[in-house]
Amino acid sequence: MRILTLIENTTSNKKLHHEHGLSFYIEFNDRKILLDTGSSDRFIKNALRMRVNLKELDAAIISHNHFDHTGGLEGLFRLCPDIKVFAKRDVAGDYYLKLGIFNFTVCWNKHFLNRHRRNFVLFNRFQEVCEGLYVMGCEVNDDRYVLRDKRLLKRENGRYVPDDFRHEIFAVAFPRKDREKGCVVLSSCSHSGIVNILRTVRETWVNSPILGVVGGFHLSLPTRLSPPDWGSFVNNVAEQLSGLSAGCVYTCHCTGKKAYERLKAHMGDQIQYLKTGEELVF
Repeated sequence: MRILTLIENTTSNKKLHHEHGLSFYIEFNDRKILLDTGSSDRFIKNALRMRVNLKELDAAIISHNHFDHTGGLEGLFRLCPDIKVFAKRDVAGDYYLKLGIFNFTVCWNKHFLNRHRRNFVLFNRFQEVCEGLYVMGCEVNDDRYVLRDKRLLKRENGRYVPDDFRHEIFAVAFPRKDREKGCVVLSSCSHSGIVNILRTVRETWVNSPILGVVGGFHLSLPTRLSPPDWGSFVNNVAEQLSGLSAGCVYTCHCTGKKAYERLKAHMGDQIQYLKTGEELVF
């Protein structure tokens, strides 16, 4: 199994674009799959420079309906008009960011899904993308491991309410046919809490150790919104991560520099930062 970071907030190579967004290219059991599209079509330009032929993609996955993960979808559809995109049915909702007294949309416009309906495979809870690779929503809801951003909203029944991230999914891949040999978890933003996500995996596949964790952990908030016990919260997440993952943890994007430094101080070499252009093999 090969994972290549097509775009992320930072880069390991000055010749590659970077932006606030995330996109992974995955090679898995002779299948080629895209997880998210970043904020723009820059991930396509990076793929060309890294000699990745996106026209050979078998499928794509959208982790949740925020622009920094869906912004490149139009570019993807121009490149691969018939590609199938897996997403939770709740991506059809309207999602916003509150700044001051204004609410700004952070999702695709209401006509986007209708225009591309034939491309989407929408599901309620759990879906197989290909043999050995699955996507699902978080099913463990422990508030101790969720960092709420009160600015993130959804519009429901004509009202703005806190986003509960029912539209968010993560991927679980089994690099070997024997599931007891372990799985790799890819969670782009982990708004539901990376600890809750990993516990969902452990409860779903009881006998499968988690060989690796890849993605953003949503631990970065503006200072004024950070809870007073933020440091203790991150330390607790680090302790849980160390116990839940039998292998290395690769984080990026919305984890944030300060949170990564705190995680690193607790977890040491078990955790690494993943930049644009970097590759993982499991």
